[in-house]
Amino acid sequence: MWIPQTLRPLLLAAVITSLAIVVPASAQEKKAPTAVKHRIDTHIHLYDTTRPGGVPWPPADDTVLYHPHLPDEYRKEAQAAGVTGVVIVEASDRLEDNRWVLDLVGDDKFFVALVGNIDPYRKDFGQQLKKLRQDKRFVGVRARLQGKKIDYADPQVLASFRQLAEAGLSLDVLMQESTPESVRQVDELARAVPSLRIIVNHVIGFPVNGERPSQDWIEAVHRLAENKNVYCKVSGLYQRCVEQPASQDLELYRPLLDILWTEFGSERLIYGSNWPCTKKSGDYASFLSLVDQYFAGKGPEACERYYWQNAAEAYQLPLK
Repeated sequence: MWIPQTLRPLLLAAVITSLAIVVPASAQEKKAPTAVKHRIDTHIHLYDTTRPGGVPWPPADDTVLYHPHLPDEYRKEAQAAGVTGVVIVEASDRLEDNRWVLDLVGDDKFFVALVGNIDPYRKDFGQQLKKLRQDKRFVGVRARLQGKKIDYADPQVLASFRQLAEAGLSLDVLMQESTPESVRQVDELARAVPSLRIIVNHVIGFPVNGERPSQDWIEAVHRLAENKNVYCKVSGLYQRCVEQPASQDLELYRPLLDILWTEFGSERLIYGSNWPCTKKSGDYASFLSLVDQYFAGKGPEACERYYWQNAAEAYQLPLK
């Protein structure tokens, strides 16, 4: 078709404009994460594999994780992505490592808190708790022991967790497997100690495969979420992905995230990365981008709740 020379520049401009409109988002530069007052990462691990005696986690044959992962490295990655503060979660079940991590970060205000590890079967649980909580950065305990399953109905365990509640501290729960029965066990704990703030880690441990969870699991989560003292970390998505290295496509995770949003709403979902485990599937910024795509769609108020306000309530952090 013949086009007058005078119209050719206008037609070219129109074609360029139309092409710009249809370029997929994946081909464009990734947008910056949603602006919020604070962005608190509530789940990272710091450790030094070169310490005398080594570390109980990660295993020495893990070529990605079995290296020192220390404050300066994390800070560089996280601050570049827009993180303003962090809660460390102790990955070691050695009692002395709680103090080691606190001393490691010193008075660095970027590291706002520690969720430590005290064996709930210890007869002196309360005494150890009293010592550690003298440091105001110690905000709670994680229920995780190397090679040992914790029975939440055990009288000694319940007694320890009641002491935790009486001290005004929180409990992080790591589920090694996520079945309707395991979810119900956490629900029973939440009902047995209703004054204890419980934060269930890593999307309740569900193995992400892009499919909707079973109805039995959904019903168990619904009952768990009835407990207003229970929060859920939208963390560790890469690690919960069945496909490894994990997909960075939000649509794979959306069926699970939609259920958690329906059950816990905007007020009890919490941001956490699970660094350095994120290294196995992408850099830190890619994980933040993944979850931000979801929560940005819920609006600015939901983002403020997800990135810091819910964490401030669950861990009693001094944020305003």
